[in-house]
Amino acid sequence: MPTSFALPLAELTARLTTGNISMHDATMSLLQSCLDVLQVQRASVWLSTDDDLLSCRMLLDKTDGMAQEPLMIDRWSFPGYFRTLDQKGIICAADAYNDAATKELYDAFLRPLEIRSLLDVPLLQDNKLIGIICCEHTKVIKHWTEEEIQFVTALSRLYQPLYASQP
Repeated sequence: MPTSFALPLAELTARLTTGNISMHDATMSLLQSCLDVLQVQRASVWLSTDDDLLSCRMLLDKTDGMAQEPLMIDRWSFPGYFRTLDQKGIICAADAYNDAATKELYDAFLRPLEIRSLLDVPLLQDNKLIGIICCEHTKVIKHWTEEEIQFVTALSRLYQPLYASQP
């Protein structure tokens, strides 16, 4: 992992593993790290409310700050998206409008929010999907690098035990 990613990851790891941080602050720190390191417009954490529904728990937008509107995606409305999460895990869509995994999100999310590129990394507990970390680039296509994917994957591994330990 390049130094430009390793240092922020080490700093975030130290911050999140102190044991003295709330889940809200941990999530905020993780998402801010995504915005800063990946230079994306939006980053969010979505958590499973059951096997078929993901609910956005926190979304940071570089311009608009923290989003307050409740967002949800369900397996029935977006079967291809969930199938890809189930089969491949990571969704790395440089052209989210036309990617097979994300094109069904076009009308509901991508077009209205001008999201052109999407990187979703699963949060797993006992090999079961408990959520995702979602990074979104708007207006122009972003070609995700292997290092960026590794960075968000490392963040998911760091975040998973924090979430699992919550009451």
